[in-house]
Parts: sequence; C-alpha cells; structure tokens
Amino acid sequence: MNKLEQKLARVDLNLLISLSVLLNERSVSKAADVMFVTQPAMSKALQRLRDIFDDPLFHRTSTGIFPTAKGMELEQKLPSILNQVNGLLKQNEFTPATCNETFSISVPSVICHLVLLPFILKLNKIAPDICIVDFPSEADPFTSLEKGKYDFAIHIAKPKNSHFSHTSLGFVKPNVFARKSHPLANKKAPSTIDDLCRYKFIDYQIGPTESKSFENPADRIYRLLNFKPQISCKSSQLSMLTALLESNDYLFIAPSFMLNTPEFADKFSSIYEFDLAQEHMYELLLLEAPQIKYSPAEQWLKNELVKSINID
Repeated sequence: MNKLEQKLARVDLNLLISLSVLLNERSVSKAADVMFVTQPAMSKALQRLRDIFDDPLFHRTSTGIFPTAKGMELEQKLPSILNQVNGLLKQNEFTPATCNETFSISVPSVICHLVLLPFILKLNKIAPDICIVDFPSEADPFTSLEKGKYDFAIHIAKPKNSHFSHTSLGFVKPNVFARKSHPLANKKAPSTIDDLCRYKFIDYQIGPTESKSFENPADRIYRLLNFKPQISCKSSQLSMLTALLESNDYLFIAPSFMLNTPEFADKFSSIYEFDLAQEHMYELLLLEAPQIKYSPAEQWLKNELVKSINID
C-alpha cells in the first residue's frame, strides 16, 4: 500500500457524505435529521472530520454553524468528488440507439458473410453508431477471448470449463446449391449422387490457420461419403464463388442456411441435401469473453446476434 492509499484508508466515505450534509444544512441538528442519526452521532462525525482535516471546519454562530476557509474550500470541491465516486458505483445505462462502442467477433471465414451481413444491416437500424470488427477463426479461441482480443467467437470447440459462457447456434447442415436455371434445379425427380457426379464443383478454400479448427463442410462430405467430385475452382472469396455459380452449371456445397440470405436465395436453389447424422454435423457455438459477463452493452449485442442467426 502506497502513502496515498494509507492516507485515504483513514477516510470513511460516510464521513464525506456527512460533511456534505453539514455544509448544506449549516446545522448539526438539521444534518442529523437528514442523515437519520442522532445529534450526538452527527457531532461525533464532525469531530472525526476535524481530526482528519486538522481544521475546525465550522464556527458556531447564533443561527447555526458557518464553514471556515477550509470548510468553504471543501464545499466547492466536495460535490465533484461525490459525483465521481457515484459514477464509479453507478452502472451506466445502455441505450442501443446512442451506443458508439466497437465490438469484435471471431467468425470462420466460410460463414462470416452469412452471419455478419444480416446482423450488421440490422444494427444499422437499431444501433447505427456501433462498429463491428471481425477476426478469422483460431484453433484455440479461448486464449484470445480471455486476453480480450475479441468479445465473441463463433466456433465449434466447446469450453473446457465454466469460465467461458456459450450459446448453441444450431447444427450446420450441408446442401448442394446451383443456379436456378441449372438442369438439376428444374429436374422433376429428386437428384441423386450420380446426378451430382455429372457436373463440376466449386469449393471454398479455408486458410491454413482456420483449417486447424474448422473443416470446410464440403471437405467433411467428401471424407465421410468418399465422394470425389471434379473441382474446377477453390477460392477464399465467397463473392468469387457465387459469381461463378451464377454464370455456369457448377455445383457448390455450402451450409443450408445460405438460403436465409435473400440475395443468395434469389439466384440459387438447393438441389440436394445430405442425410447426415447429427454427430457428423458441426454445432456452432457463440463463445463469449469472461470479462463481458456483466456488461449490458455486450450482453445486449449477444442477444441480438443470437436472434439474427437462423441456422436451422
């Protein structure tokens, strides 16, 4: 404990409140009434204040008490000090419409566009001054969450202990997509694996860092079903893949909730849904940093994010 802390340790916050009331009321008895204490108790508090400040603080007059020069100095400074203390104790009220904070979210790049685009568009209407920063997924998100690198992480790794809170967002179901004019999109009978094999595929390319923690849903399909289509292009840019898909008869394996994005649903159709057991599908989790548990802003943002994500 340093010298300042040692000095302040002698001061009871209640004494400063008593001093403020004494300065306002200019009377020990009236101050006692305001504080709901006895007059002797208020007199005792005044004596303790005199000892702390090494000053009489007040002179007695025919109408009550009047502050000394030191007392008048404290009268000028005390309201600001008490307001600052009150600011430390009072939890700031959170209003989305006026919030201008920045929040960071780690999201697998393969679903970043699908998750964050509708969420940010929603925030633009209800909390226009909020800024969202996204980070790529990491193999171990928990260290970065704990260090405050980002506030949230969408991941498939469940927390190792109760130190981290998490919310299930649902299971990722892989579908095969094609442009609406594709021959399989207009086929009367349901498509089969043999039908799919007659067409070339495009694929999403996950970066080397992300591949340690998140397997591309298409790669999982290839591995589980021993399915080996001909791949014409692999790209980490979703806009590149959708442009190719729109202009050619390529096929594309991606999460089923791609259709929840209007701009995607307007151009493409799901032509095949893989029948996978739940244990072979990814469960997406929203992980949150431990330090945001008691933050009204972050908890509000979490609830809005969960509501905006529609995986099923």
